[in-house]
Amino acid sequence: MILFRYLQYGFRDTMRSLWRHKGMVLVSVLTVATMLVVLGATVLLAANSEYMAKNMEEELEVVVFLHTDVSREDALALEEKLHSVTGFKEATFVPKEDALENMNTQLDKSQLTNATGGSNPLPDAYHIKLEQMEQMEDAVAYLSNTELFPQIELVRYGQDVVDKMIALTNTLEIVCIAIVAGMVLIALFLVNSTIRLTVATRGEEISIMKYVGATNFYIRVPFFLEGLLIGIVGALLADGVLFFGYDAVYNYIGAQLSFITLLHNDQLLIFIMLVLLAGGTLLGALGSNIATKKYLKV
Repeated sequence: MILFRYLQYGFRDTMRSLWRHKGMVLVSVLTVATMLVVLGATVLLAANSEYMAKNMEEELEVVVFLHTDVSREDALALEEKLHSVTGFKEATFVPKEDALENMNTQLDKSQLTNATGGSNPLPDAYHIKLEQMEQMEDAVAYLSNTELFPQIELVRYGQDVVDKMIALTNTLEIVCIAIVAGMVLIALFLVNSTIRLTVATRGEEISIMKYVGATNFYIRVPFFLEGLLIGIVGALLADGVLFFGYDAVYNYIGAQLSFITLLHNDQLLIFIMLVLLAGGTLLGALGSNIATKKYLKV
């Protein structure tokens, strides 16, 4: 019963305080919302980067060219030995006849025949896919060992692409952490400032309440609810911007830049929105607690 009265008083006083300082409250709400939008957008950017990296990873492969004098039987027998490559996922054997046919479809067949003298100069090859692109460099070094694989003449893979993708992924992780840390500090400062302003304007009233025996909890309730509401409203605003904004970006990219494939995962988006709501609530409560603890000295 006492708790209910405390909350009733706190909610009433919170509404008055929010209206009295509506300008500062609006700034705090917008700051929290902006921070959470940037945070959510950063997470979505990281998720999409990882998604696109995974898609490109599926396309990346190590191509192994065999010596032209290797018999077809020995070439096919080599596949079992390729399973010893670290991170091996699958290997596709490409006979030299199929390789020539692919070239015929891309180039003028008559010119190609004249250039090769009617023979097939292409070797048999294996296209090897690995579990992770970070394993490619080790795999290439392993396959280039002529003592272990005397049948192999040449090993090729998109080294520049792999290196750039790994560097991009690492950079994005650092940038995401920096953005999150910066936005959290800014939002905490704004919420703290709003509550601190409220505390300062009600200093005399608080002194009287303490003089007549009001408990610390009773005094803290309105400020706690104020910070809580600022965080919740800011989070809900951010969720709305992210939900409709990402949908608009996804549709635009799909229509105008079809070669770019964005992640479409409603469960992930809802999870991010719920996390932002919880984060905004926690942020508001934490900012309120810091302000009351520092300036009320109760």
